[in-house]
Amino acid sequence: MFALRVMLCAVVLGSGIARGAPEAPPITPDVQGAIGAYLQDPVANAKEFLATPRAPDDQLNPVQALLLGDAAVRVGQYRTASELFAAVRDAGLASAAEIGMVWAALGRGRLADAYDHLNAASSLDPALQQTTAFAMAIVATANGSKTGAELLTSAEAQGDLDPAFREVAPLLDAYASYWGGDPARAADSFTAFAVAHPDSRFADDAFYAAAQAKLRAGREDEAIADLQALAGDQPSTGRLSSRLVALDGRALLREGMRRDRARPTRLLPRRLADLLDGDGVRLAQAALAGYRAHEDPDASANAEAPARTTVRPPDPASRDVQATPTPPGGTAHRDGAPPDHAPRFTPADASRFPWRIVLALAAAFCVLAVWLLARRGRPGHASSR
Repeated sequence: MFALRVMLCAVVLGSGIARGAPEAPPITPDVQGAIGAYLQDPVANAKEFLATPRAPDDQLNPVQALLLGDAAVRVGQYRTASELFAAVRDAGLASAAEIGMVWAALGRGRLADAYDHLNAASSLDPALQQTTAFAMAIVATANGSKTGAELLTSAEAQGDLDPAFREVAPLLDAYASYWGGDPARAADSFTAFAVAHPDSRFADDAFYAAAQAKLRAGREDEAIADLQALAGDQPSTGRLSSRLVALDGRALLREGMRRDRARPTRLLPRRLADLLDGDGVRLAQAALAGYRAHEDPDASANAEAPARTTVRPPDPASRDVQATPTPPGGTAHRDGAPPDHAPRFTPADASRFPWRIVLALAAAFCVLAVWLLARRGRPGHASSR
């Protein structure tokens, strides 16, 4: 994580961050203690560090501001993190601030903004170019950009590719096909990765993604068998969004950011690769549960098998507009009803007839009739006519 780099900057530069930068406020002993506690265990101490008392004028040392931004990312306060990182762009740590803005943007699902911040960080610090090039490939690919595959090829062509990137590159290439509208190639690529790397931490993700790609390619029987094999016998725990189950790029990275908040400090390449390290088993369980929920009860031959439906591939999306993959269970209708589930009149529908209103009106008419009969029978009433 870039917090390691910031810590080194703090040790080397002290409070005078960089030449030509505005004079930075000193770091008080209390703040130094809070920073030390945060760096020792960022996961446990993020909220406490954010609550550290500040000067009355709210002037922050750039190192303190960067670490506060990092802590805000860890607790999911992405807007606050963006403000903290933006405040130190001109304080001599601009490239670190841009990297921080990347995480804040990813957490908010703003992939186009994350791409721009990566580009800015690459321009500010040439030492980051290999890392930012691969990160830009991840973000562009997830955002449905046609340049994602080209960026990945270019990043892989660089010498001395970090091992974390080398491990995840084939998986990202398969995702590029999946998000680019080529499910047949994606299915083969995901399967090849899972078979070649059965012990990889990404193997379950690849196996699940292969099943989803097979669904889109029309290989439904294979896909369902793969999902059932991956899900096992354990029941699904918790609900997942339909976009994540369908492996929407933005949803996948946002879920990666959610997991990132609970992970320890690590180097930037590993942290980026970890965004694609999900829980394929849980996704498979959620996908199967979704299929069973949408199964046509009149055509159910096997209660354990999900409904056979064709899922259309998503349209390629631009950097600014996300494609929304069709959730498992069929093509969504405008009114939100799944296909082949037209409304039917059932006994439950009959109970919704307004009988109470009808009975109330009948009672009112009876009362009125009795009153009229009683009035007609009065002596004065007959003579008045």
